[in-house]
Amino acid sequence: MDEKKMPFLYQTKVQPDWIDYNGHMQDAYYGFVFSHAVDALQDAVGFDAAYRKRTGCTIYLIEDHKFYLREVREAEPLLVTTHVLASDSKRFHLQMIMTSRGAEVCIGEFMELHVQQQPQPHAVPMPDEIQKRLEAARDDASPASWHRLRSRPFKQL
Repeated sequence: MDEKKMPFLYQTKVQPDWIDYNGHMQDAYYGFVFSHAVDALQDAVGFDAAYRKRTGCTIYLIEDHKFYLREVREAEPLLVTTHVLASDSKRFHLQMIMTSRGAEVCIGEFMELHVQQQPQPHAVPMPDEIQKRLEAARDDASPASWHRLRSRPFKQL
């Protein structure tokens, strides 16, 4: 992974079956797009399919908050920019900015947890090399400079 490519980017377009009875993207699909953006970040830092198969570990979303800023319609392009705000041995805190044609569409914050799935799902520390990749990707800007739309504070990492 090339740490110079931070923040993480994910691109897609609004699909016809994502459109609701109001003619714009249904609210549930904002979360769907953000979830796929997290998958792309996970693959980039080492939580890929091979890792999950080899270790029995994965990532669980444990908390999220979204701000819906404007509607989008069928076939509009979407770009999600993902910033790592903080991380510790078991969790990482992300902020994602979804845009379409340069305009902000939705802002989301997500707390992700590293989980061993067997025998029962439980939190476990991430491998050192993945912790280092997340730390290298962390947004070094002060919290005051993060996006103006923020959720209530997550418990400090």
